[in-house]
Amino acid sequence: MRQFLVFQSLWAMQTEPGPLEAQLDRIKAAGFDGITDHYWQPAEVARLHAAASARGLQIEGQLFPQSVDDLAAALEVISRFGCHHLTLQADVRPRTQAEAARLVEGWQRLAEQVDFPVLLETHRYRLTNDLLFTLDLLAQMPDLKLLADLSHYVVGRELPEPGAAEDDEQIRTILRHSWGFHGRVASSEQVQVSLDFAQHQAWVQRFTAWWRYGIEDWLARPETPQSLAFTCELGPPPYAITGADGREISDRWAEALQMQTLIRQVWQSCQTLP
Repeated sequence: MRQFLVFQSLWAMQTEPGPLEAQLDRIKAAGFDGITDHYWQPAEVARLHAAASARGLQIEGQLFPQSVDDLAAALEVISRFGCHHLTLQADVRPRTQAEAARLVEGWQRLAEQVDFPVLLETHRYRLTNDLLFTLDLLAQMPDLKLLADLSHYVVGRELPEPGAAEDDEQIRTILRHSWGFHGRVASSEQVQVSLDFAQHQAWVQRFTAWWRYGIEDWLARPETPQSLAFTCELGPPPYAITGADGREISDRWAEALQMQTLIRQVWQSCQTLP
C-alpha cells in the first residue's frame, strides 16, 4: 500500500514560538507526517533525528552541496541515522550542460550507495535555476530524479496566467521526473502568495492541477516506491509578503494546515481513478 506523507518545513517555523521540541509537538499534533530541515552537521542531525523519531515524525533532509565531495561527506553522517529522502539544493550555477552533467553524475553515483532517495530540487539561484536549462539536462539525463518546487519557475520565468500550452507542458515534463514536492503557490511576480485572497485563486487552482498531475504520474510509474512526500514550505519574510508595519499579511501556519488538507484531498481523489 503506497503512502502519501505530508511534511512541514522547519524553515517555515522560524517565526513560531518555542524550542525545537515544542515545534515538533505542534507539527505532530497538527497531523503532519514529518519535517524538512537542514541535515548534514553531525550534532544537528543526531538531535533532529532523535527528536523526530521520538514523535513518530519522518525527515526530509536538505543539503546545499557545491561539489561531489560535499555530498560524500554529508552522506557519511546521514547514513548513520537515515531519512525519508535527501533533497539537494545544488549551490552552483554552471554555464554549460557538460559542466552540470559532470557534477550531477557524481552525485548520482553516490546516491546509488545509500538506501534513501537523493533528489535534486528545482530552485532559483541553484543549478536548476532556469527551467529550460533543467529541461535540457533532463533530455540528456532522463534518469535524473527531481524534487519539484514549481514556485521558482513560475516567478523566475514570469509565467503568465492564463498559461500557454507550451509552458504547462514544460512544467509537466519536470513533474514526470519528480519524486517529491515542495508546496507553495506563486504568481508571475511573487514567489509566495496567500491561498485565500481572491486575486490568487487562479494560481491556487493551477498549482493544484500541477500537483495532481505529478501525483497521478508518480502512481503510474512501474517502480513506484512505497511513499511519496509533499512538504508544506510556506517561508517566513521575505518569502512571506509583509505590510508597511513589517508584519505578515496572512497566517502562514493556518495556510500550512489548509495546504495539508488540500493536498491530502488531491491524493485521495487520485486513488479513485480507474
